[in-house]
Amino acid sequence: MTSPRHGLPPLLALLTLAGCGGSSPTPDIGGAIGDALICGLRNCTESATLNVDEISPRFTAMQAAGDGHIVVEGDLGKSANVLTTVLIAPDERLSASVDGGTEVTLASPDGKRLNYAARIAAAGEQPVVRVVFTRGGTRHVSQVTLPAGFTVLQPTGSPLLTRSGAALPVRLSQATVGAASASASGNCSRSDGSSFELKGTSLGARTETSVAGGYRLEPAAVDDSLNAASRNANNNDARTPAVTRCDLVVTWTAKATGSVAPTMNGHGSLTGLRTASHPLSYDARL
Repeated sequence: MTSPRHGLPPLLALLTLAGCGGSSPTPDIGGAIGDALICGLRNCTESATLNVDEISPRFTAMQAAGDGHIVVEGDLGKSANVLTTVLIAPDERLSASVDGGTEVTLASPDGKRLNYAARIAAAGEQPVVRVVFTRGGTRHVSQVTLPAGFTVLQPTGSPLLTRSGAALPVRLSQATVGAASASASGNCSRSDGSSFELKGTSLGARTETSVAGGYRLEPAAVDDSLNAASRNANNNDARTPAVTRCDLVVTWTAKATGSVAPTMNGHGSLTGLRTASHPLSYDARL
């Protein structure tokens, strides 16, 4: 009697086929494997299997200083589960508008329905952004009013912050105190000559309570943040050599929390962001 033969699960079969015979998988098979792995990590769920009140919109609407457009981007989740991504059905639609203007479809950039984005013209001081999920002709509208726009008044040019030097004063054109936070992106080098990139690293900015829009970047706090990012980029190895120099773009961000459509899941979010940036070099050797 011969033993019964059992088929491999589809994903395992694809991986086995790709690894046999010493040849590379065809583009179609490779793409299928990649899609399956991504959806496995993001726990993809078809929206048709969910009620509207189980779907959580997770979007931001951001406008940078000097840019006449708002970028709306995000995805859909399931209730409070941050590890699940909901894929909309062909007969459903995600759209966005600014200040009651024409609605623009939020498109999936790669067509895989994981993320959605649109770039919409905006000229108002505090634009109102609406994100709409439509199913069966019913519109579920989330809304946020962006914070007032602002610019960086100080520093100007290409400032240098040193480890042993004074704090860098920053002044934003804001009428309030402590309404923004600072993060940095750029490239850094270490004492052993290696380098790494960082993105969105908090710099621990301090608020100058006596000055509207006033902040300062303290060398010690910046150094701690950059070295923590360096270790994180090096598998959290405590022996990671110290950061010596970084060339950064510092982005100041003001946030506003919007309201999620009451018919959708309350664990969703729509956040309005206004940003302004300036360059910064940091040198720990000075």
